[in-house]
Amino acid sequence: MTQANSQTRLRWLLGDVLTATPGLRALALVSTDGLPLVAVDEDCPAEQLATFVAGINGLAAGLTALLDLGTLKRTVVTLEEGTLILMAVDRTACLAAYTAQDCDLSIAAFQMARLVEQAGHVLTAHVRAEAAAEAQEATR
Repeated sequence: MTQANSQTRLRWLLGDVLTATPGLRALALVSTDGLPLVAVDEDCPAEQLATFVAGINGLAAGLTALLDLGTLKRTVVTLEEGTLILMAVDRTACLAAYTAQDCDLSIAAFQMARLVEQAGHVLTAHVRAEAAAEAQEATR
């Protein structure tokens, strides 16, 4: 699969979840070290979101290790106007979503978990390598 096809397929998968989930404002796949991989909402500040997600994910993973509670699966940050949901795909990638205040979080979390379960093999580290290569090519 070419890089363009891989990115298109990922955008389609994430876009499907975004449109099927009322109240979901944006959905992005980010690396756990802060690299934006794929975002499906044009208004999504993907680079800034990836940076925050890496920080929040790192803190939460550190807490689970400190308390010896296993691996980090999901982090939920409740805000006045919505919610940020982070869901681990694997050790290198995380699905990040932010929602409207009235979004049913159980539906959003279910859709995200279903995506990770059914398409996690597509949302893996090879996408990170492709995104890094794309970013490096763009700086040339």
